[in-house]
Amino acid sequence: MVAAFVSAALLLGSAWLPMPPASLQPVTMPRASTIAMKGRPSRGMPKKGTMQPGQMVNTGIKSRMSKKDFQGSKEWVRVAEIEDIATTGATKAVAAGKQPGRMGPTGFQEGPEYLWCLVRGDISPQPAADAAEAEGPEVYAVDGSCRSCQFPLTAAEYGKEPNGEPSLTCKCCGTKYSLKNGECLDFLPGKNPVQFAAKMANQNKGVQSMAVLPTRVSKSGKVYLRLPDNTLQD
Repeated sequence: MVAAFVSAALLLGSAWLPMPPASLQPVTMPRASTIAMKGRPSRGMPKKGTMQPGQMVNTGIKSRMSKKDFQGSKEWVRVAEIEDIATTGATKAVAAGKQPGRMGPTGFQEGPEYLWCLVRGDISPQPAADAAEAEGPEVYAVDGSCRSCQFPLTAAEYGKEPNGEPSLTCKCCGTKYSLKNGECLDFLPGKNPVQFAAKMANQNKGVQSMAVLPTRVSKSGKVYLRLPDNTLQD
């Protein structure tokens, strides 16, 4: 009797033994194909990376982004009327922003204002898709004086390079700058006695680019320039 009970218990217990774990097989998932990048990087300009020769970038998005910045940034400052620079190549000195103040012998002294030179360019040759986005006359805002000889750029000469790029040439030393990006195109050429004297006095300064600020002209003819971020103002 006892032997039969023990035998039944052993048989019942064996039914509760855990099953041996099944061997795990590695699962192979198909890998996604690498995305092929076509064209050159566009640096954020829409469509530029896939442009074909002769195509023009759609400037509508760029124009709207500029308009948004104009409406939301305190760095845009009204400085003139378009009548002040009525003809192509006309210039005007304007003040906008100021340098940080400092402690002087008699106490704290306010920083002087920054002086800029407005240069009237040509009317933009690119028609806008929307009349509301139409470009007005081009106006450039640059340094008030030449980076090479410190002569006022209000006396500089506006011109066009063979590739159509607008440029500005200092009347004193002859240094030429691009109005698109401020790049120095011709440094102290020394082509006449005045330019040669300026070259002898300033050649050790080395080549420096001219500052070029963004500008806007309203439909009513008000001219605005955009100061660098966080520039002090009155």
